[in-house]
Amino acid sequence: MDFKLNSTSAASLRVGIQETISTAIKSIPTEDIKKSLLKYYKMSSATIKKTSILLIELLVRVLKRTTLFLTTLRNLLRKRSTPGYVNQITPTNKKIRFPSKKILKPMVLTFVAILIVVGISKLIEGIGKSVGSTNKIQIAGAKAFQEINREFSFPLRDGNDEEVSKIKYFIEKAELLDEIIVKGQRATAVEGRTFLIITLKITNEFNKAIEIDTRDYLRLSVNKNEVEWLAPDIHNDPVEIQAISTKFTRVGFPINETDRDLILRVGEINSEKEKINLELK
Repeated sequence: MDFKLNSTSAASLRVGIQETISTAIKSIPTEDIKKSLLKYYKMSSATIKKTSILLIELLVRVLKRTTLFLTTLRNLLRKRSTPGYVNQITPTNKKIRFPSKKILKPMVLTFVAILIVVGISKLIEGIGKSVGSTNKIQIAGAKAFQEINREFSFPLRDGNDEEVSKIKYFIEKAELLDEIIVKGQRATAVEGRTFLIITLKITNEFNKAIEIDTRDYLRLSVNKNEVEWLAPDIHNDPVEIQAISTKFTRVGFPINETDRDLILRVGEINSEKEKINLELK
C-alpha cells in the first residue's frame, strides 16, 4: 500500500524546511570570503600569496559543494511536498516527522561550518608539508667578502704514493658571515664571533671518482701570528668528486670579530705553501 503526503501540517513543515535551507544557502558568504582573502593576498608576501590562493580555491570549492548539496536537498523536499507525490517505501501505518524549523536551521549551519573547518584543516596540513619540503633556508648576507680567484694544482697519488693525475684546487672567494648552513640547518655565530667561509672549486682530472679532504690544503693565521696556524673546523670532507668533473664546496674558520691581519696558507701538508693576504671589505 502507498502513502500520500497530503497532510496540511506535514506540508507546512516541509515549506519551513525549504525556507530554512534557502536562507542557509543565501547566508553562505562566498563572495565576501573571497573578497577578504583577495585583499589579504595583495598585502602579503610571496609565500603567503601562494598559500592564500590555495585557501581561496579550497573555500570556494567547499562552499560550492555545500550550496549544491543544500540546493539538491531543497529541491527534493519541494518535490516531496508536491500534491500526488507517493512515497514508495514508507508504510501507510507510519507518519513522517520532520524536525522543527528552530532545530533544523542550526543543524544546517553547523553542517556547513564543519565542512569549512575540515576543508581548511586539510589545506593547512597540505601546505605545511609542501612548505616544509620546498622552502629554502634563508640566512643573512655576508658582512664582508673578497674575490680571490686563485688556482692551485696538486698531485693525485695512488696507494703506492705514485702520481696518477692532478687536482685543480680553485679558491673562489672569502666571506665573513654570522649565519651559515651546516648539514641543512642554520648555524648562528655566538656574540663576539663570526665565520670566515672560503668557497672552493675542485676539479678531478682523473678517469675515476676520488675523495679528498679539502681542509688539508688550507691554514689560517690571525693577528700576525704565523706560528700558530688554524685548520678549518667547518667542512664537507671527505668530498667525493666524480671522474673528469668539478665540484663546489666550502670550508670555514670560526674566528673572533676583532681578529685582523688574516692570512691564508695554501698547499699540501708536506710541501711548500703559498700565502694569500685577506683584505675583506
